[in-house]
Amino acid sequence: MKGKKWIGLVLFLAFVGFVAYSIYSSQQGEETVTVRTADVMKQDITETIVTTGIIEPSESQQIAGQGVVSELNVSVGDTVEEGDTLVTYVNGTSYEAEFNGTVTKVNIKEEAADTNAQQGRPSLVVENLNDLQVALQLSRSDASEVEVDQNVVLTYHDKEFEGTVSEIDPVATQQQTQTGVATLLGATVTFDSDTSDLIAGFEIDTDIIVDSKDDIMVIPVEALNYNEDNEPYVFTVNDGLAERKDIETGIQSEASIEVVSGVSEEDQVILSPSSNIEDGIEVELEN
Repeated sequence: MKGKKWIGLVLFLAFVGFVAYSIYSSQQGEETVTVRTADVMKQDITETIVTTGIIEPSESQQIAGQGVVSELNVSVGDTVEEGDTLVTYVNGTSYEAEFNGTVTKVNIKEEAADTNAQQGRPSLVVENLNDLQVALQLSRSDASEVEVDQNVVLTYHDKEFEGTVSEIDPVATQQQTQTGVATLLGATVTFDSDTSDLIAGFEIDTDIIVDSKDDIMVIPVEALNYNEDNEPYVFTVNDGLAERKDIETGIQSEASIEVVSGVSEEDQVILSPSSNIEDGIEVELEN
């Protein structure tokens, strides 16, 4: 009987040992996390504000007449030259084109009373469609970074145009949006390249270049993390272990961000680190 008891005890201990080893092995496997990485490297970086603007004529003349129209000399689509008579009223008042342009709206007829003023619209509109610009509405955060003379890249149907911020309104205005009332600051971008392929009234993608630096250390934005005090840090891989490093950041592009201090060139930073990543945890690189 004693021999059988010893055999039973040995078997029991072997079973306990096996279970403990299995649990330990499982835990060890869970502690090794597979990660994607990218090298810290030097490259040029450009920080932009990405927004959308409206293509509009650089000049617009809106006529608001009164009385009965005695003579209407233009129709929508007509081109006019500065000084051309556009419309004359029975009371003798006439209006001339203030610049070379195109008639884009006509809301009056000959021998009929002009009631457009009561309806809050112009009687006739002339616009310079040969000299276009872009009207922007900037949010408070964007407005703090935009300045006159900054370069702009504009994209319309996959074709790029160059431009410059030429004007910023002195005060912001409140405007009704789909989500409520927004406070926005108007700005104007002047084209530096040919605009013959553009149509006034359409939207155009607008990238305002607010800063740029050459040959600086950068990491992918995907590697960036913030602590509870909103301070940036990254995880690097050092001898198979994750290492947390606090960093100081600079300007940021859409995909990359400048690192002023905290990492060295060719350090490997972990991309999109999961909640399992902690300082000192064992990691392996994704194949």
